[in-house]
Amino acid sequence: MLVDKNARHRNLPVVLEPTIFFGQVQHLFAFDIGPSQELGLEEPENIILAAIRTCADAKVLSAGGSIYYYTHEGSLEVIDVECIQCGVGRIKDGDRWAIVDRSGKYVRSVFADIAEV
Repeated sequence: MLVDKNARHRNLPVVLEPTIFFGQVQHLFAFDIGPSQELGLEEPENIILAAIRTCADAKVLSAGGSIYYYTHEGSLEVIDVECIQCGVGRIKDGDRWAIVDRSGKYVRSVFADIAEV
């Protein structure tokens, strides 16, 4: 997702940077929304949201920079399901979890051209 590096600083300009997040899907919510002038919807639309338990401290710890590890789960976040790019696995490694991500080049990039934002 694109995250504002200066979100905690009210007077600094918005600086968006691509950021990787990992988490476990806890719940899915589906909504049917009818046409709405307030929302700018001329046609009915289906919206699916996902409640995800985040991996609070996921860090790259491998020499090649491709294996992420985490030890703690974080908060529950609700996101648009279209923000999810792929499913990953996890393997217990002592007191931490290794994230198994085999998506490689097959995951499409959804980052907008930052100059256009």
